[in-house]
Amino acid sequence: MSAGPALGDVVAADPGAWLRRAGTWDGLSRALSDRATELERSAPGAWAGADADAAARSRAEQVRRLRDDAGTATRAAHVLGAHAGEVLDAQRRLVVAALAVHPQFSVDLERGTLSAGAGALPLGMWRLPATVARFAADLVRLSGAVADAVGAAPRSDRATAAALDALRPAPGPAPLPVTPAAEPPAGAGPGTVRAWWTGLAAAERERLLRTRPALVGGRDGVPVPDRDRANRILLEDELSRLRARVALLERAGDTVGADRAGRTAAGLEATRRRLDAGGASLLRLERGTTGGRIVLAVGDPERATHVLTHVPGTTAGWDTVPGDLARVEATRAAARAVAPGGSVAAVLWTGYDAPPDLLAAADPGAARAAAGDLRDFQDGLRTGHDGPVHLTVVGHSYGSVVAGNAARGAGLAADDVVFVGSPGTGAAHASDLGTAPGHVWATTAGHDPIGRVPGVEVFATSRGLSPTGLLHGPDPAAPGFGARVFASAPGSPLPRPDDPATPNDETAFASAHGGYWDPGSPSLSTLGRIVAGAPVPP
Repeated sequence: MSAGPALGDVVAADPGAWLRRAGTWDGLSRALSDRATELERSAPGAWAGADADAAARSRAEQVRRLRDDAGTATRAAHVLGAHAGEVLDAQRRLVVAALAVHPQFSVDLERGTLSAGAGALPLGMWRLPATVARFAADLVRLSGAVADAVGAAPRSDRATAAALDALRPAPGPAPLPVTPAAEPPAGAGPGTVRAWWTGLAAAERERLLRTRPALVGGRDGVPVPDRDRANRILLEDELSRLRARVALLERAGDTVGADRAGRTAAGLEATRRRLDAGGASLLRLERGTTGGRIVLAVGDPERATHVLTHVPGTTAGWDTVPGDLARVEATRAAARAVAPGGSVAAVLWTGYDAPPDLLAAADPGAARAAAGDLRDFQDGLRTGHDGPVHLTVVGHSYGSVVAGNAARGAGLAADDVVFVGSPGTGAAHASDLGTAPGHVWATTAGHDPIGRVPGVEVFATSRGLSPTGLLHGPDPAAPGFGARVFASAPGSPLPRPDDPATPNDETAFASAHGGYWDPGSPSLSTLGRIVAGAPVPP
């Protein structure tokens, strides 16, 4: 946890992870003690003289150091185990307080709030003094437990950090051998990162993989196999954390929170199943601030002749992996069908904090913030590739806003850029995207509501001021934008509010907005040809 954890951090914490770390240190302590015992027993009995005395002193010093280090490891295990117990106790107090709430009220344990529940209490019930008093008492009890838990967490963090710092060895004289090259600063390009990584000794790379997987797994430029190993470590940690969170929320009766965490865990489970099936690599895994960041490659992006990067849109994150990955796999299959002589890799790039809902998707801020990361990723693909490669970026929905912002200005390492179901790209014209003429593509289904999202400003173009047409700039699928427009199945029309046969839900929207990858759809066929670098009929 951080120096000042909030309630959500306490609920999300996994005491089991601290116990596993304690077990690792305890195992190290036993191994060091066993080695010290072996050295003590290995002393030759018949050897005598000055050399024998020097060897005995050296062996005794090694034994002393081993036993000292074993003691340090034991103390570290105790500190971590105690911290796990304190976190578990804070969580237990939260659960007890939540369970003590009257069943007619509903607890959101992750936010520490109390409400009337799914079936809101009738107004008349709130006129009863007993109901008001019960609600007030439950709220006080829950608020007290929250305050205790949130107060105990930083105290435990500080005490644990201080105890672990005290176990560090005192600094000695600087070693004579050359130390490993300093890690590249934040913002260093993929080429710089790759040069640093390949310049490290194999033992140092292995140490960083095991002890700092977040550093290795999140750096564009580190070779794919090494990033994959590091991120799989992070994946197991996150799955363990989410399972513990689901169990805690279920025990507390917070079914909404448990369901939310369960969906996120299910997305990571789908990721692990795809990795276990082979032929896939995990290139990034971070919690982020909305749905979680993940970059998952199918095929070998460092050796494939053609590499697709698919950028999903609003609500994308860990829990949307199954659907997003299905679209990536479908595009790859379509490309492989027309490129039998060339290999195809496809990447699901949710390397940004996607807007959590349609209202948030009206703000281009998330796309602008993601543009640099997407550029770095594409640069890493180009820099780390073994031989020539044809790169394609496909942005779907808000993902097209991300791709458009990344392609503007400094440009994007992509031979083809495709906008699918786009609310605008942030660019005035295809020529502003730094992509060769004829290699900017767009499609919008006839019944996709995204094509009718109104603009909120006028957009400056080289031809003067004009209405945006869409929320994030001119429609890339309109003739005036300058992209090569290709056909899509129209999809289902939106239901009419006055038609009882077509209920007003999101089914029709999802069908039209996400149907570009349906089997047999003309858009899927064309996407495959673009990714494979094959001719696209007019």
